[in-house]
Amino acid sequence: MGRMEEIWGEDCMEFKPERWISEKRNIIYVPSYKFMTFISRPRTCLGKTMAFMQPKSMTSAILWNYKLDMGKIVS
Repeated sequence: MGRMEEIWGEDCMEFKPERWISEKRNIIYVPSYKFMTFISRPRTCLGKTMAFMQPKSMTSAILWNYKLDMGKIVS
């Protein structure tokens, strides 16, 4: 998708940072679906699995190394 002429134009293979800047010098918004290769399918982000595992491993380490109890019931 990142090199499709239908989406990016005939110069899709050229490095042109100015394609993201309008004539009024504003940043051009590009919908995220045009960058699908970075967020889904077989080419998903390599760090995605690790990012989801890190909070789980930290929680399990805390539960393993510390004694947790409910404390006294206050009425």
